[in-house]
Amino acid sequence: MNPMSGTTTLAQKNKIKQIVSKLPESQLFFTEYSGHATKIAQQAVREGIATVVAIGGDGTVNEVGKGLIGSNTSLGIIPIGSGNGLARHLKIPLKIEKAIQFVMSQPAVLMDVCFLNDIPFFCTAGVGFDAEVAHEFAKQNSRGLKTYARMALKSFRTYKSETFQIDNEDKTVFAITFANATQYGNNAMISPKSKIDDGLIEMVLLKPFPFGAAPIIGVRLFRGTLPNSRYIETQTSENFSLKAKKDFLIHYDGEPHQLSTNELSISIKKQSLKVVGNV
Repeated sequence: MNPMSGTTTLAQKNKIKQIVSKLPESQLFFTEYSGHATKIAQQAVREGIATVVAIGGDGTVNEVGKGLIGSNTSLGIIPIGSGNGLARHLKIPLKIEKAIQFVMSQPAVLMDVCFLNDIPFFCTAGVGFDAEVAHEFAKQNSRGLKTYARMALKSFRTYKSETFQIDNEDKTVFAITFANATQYGNNAMISPKSKIDDGLIEMVLLKPFPFGAAPIIGVRLFRGTLPNSRYIETQTSENFSLKAKKDFLIHYDGEPHQLSTNELSISIKKQSLKVVGNV
């Protein structure tokens, strides 16, 4: 459990602790630093544990999940983050008691895992405007959709579209998203037709657009009709390659990260993670 996740109150987190403490054959660990959840998950695999449950947001889910790739240990999710993108895609209840019941009762299924260079991601990853917003959002003391929207508006005023070499073709774009799942989180559907068990990645290009089009694009994002926009181009493949004029600032499952390379390779490992959910 990530004690710092999302907008969940201290009382709600204490409630989770009380419920979990009463469950048979369960043990609750609290993450203490970045990467700690991955180490806990890897130890669980070595011990032959059936399921490791990530209690947190998409960042915590990513940390736990990367320690379980290719193993027989399943990933469970109790979503208490800001966006909960993977949980929403998997139709996991957002209410704590129902989420716990879901994890305890549902079978595990296999899902794909995508990689941005050697960094695994389960929902989305990308470069451009979204990465800038994720970088600013990570600096804030408060979480949630309102804070994210405020950072997006702030970044929108100053961000300039960039030119990337995409599979050896130069394209000027506002943002590029690589989607394994349908959404970023909060039901912001960047790639409504994505499936996490089809062995394919959707690359969604958001082209430069006038300021007046921003509200319409935002509405389409949450209504699941973004692919209908003239400013959207979607390509589907098992791999993509990108080059930039400077080292990439990326986001993966909502987490910002500065790379020390201007080259990206995006790939997929088919059905390589067991997860409790509905694909």
